[in-house]
Amino acid sequence: MCEILAVKWPEPRPFASLAGWARAMEYYGSGRFGWGVAWLENDRVARHRNPGSMGDDEAVEGALASVTSTQFLVHFRRPTLLSTIQIADTQPFLTDRQDLAFCHNGLFTEAESYRPDYAGRLSGAADSEIGSRMLQDLIHSGTPVCDALAIVHSKLGGNANLATLDSSGVLALFSKHERNQFWTFRVGDADIAATELHSPDGSLFNLIFPDATGRAMVDESTVL
Repeated sequence: MCEILAVKWPEPRPFASLAGWARAMEYYGSGRFGWGVAWLENDRVARHRNPGSMGDDEAVEGALASVTSTQFLVHFRRPTLLSTIQIADTQPFLTDRQDLAFCHNGLFTEAESYRPDYAGRLSGAADSEIGSRMLQDLIHSGTPVCDALAIVHSKLGGNANLATLDSSGVLALFSKHERNQFWTFRVGDADIAATELHSPDGSLFNLIFPDATGRAMVDESTVL
């Protein structure tokens, strides 16, 4: 029951500008078992992760508050397996090159059959990290990001939403979760994508984004 929030502004804004939305998504989405955020910083992707909740993370009011970027990708975690609550399984994942951040919600039903293929490259036990390594290899071999996301989902199967931020500033989304649809919309000058809190009754907008305009469900893959 993880949730994803992606925000893009035309000009750099501090993380504090989206922190209120993020806190509300963590609260209503019950994703308090690890959280993280990735952002664009000097042609690289930077990241902060914490295996606890955003609400208890001192960095939110500290070092993160003044971090500025045009793009942010936030993940809130409620893992399928509670034994995976650890920093190694906390998302977003980030490549060694710092050129791609990846996060996922849902369940990759075929992930374990691919785990041996990535032996020595995995730090944790979650299915999401297998997806991140598979995606990394596809991207670094030249596969366009939206195609790569579709390939990862096709191979690993299950209900899933995927999102990436790369060092060129592209936020890419893939939506194939039957019970947690990805939506795109605007609030002021921000382009936003968010999962619907596992509550397909409009609660995402009623509780967190009542001023959202241009609401649209993501149809498989898109860029923000």
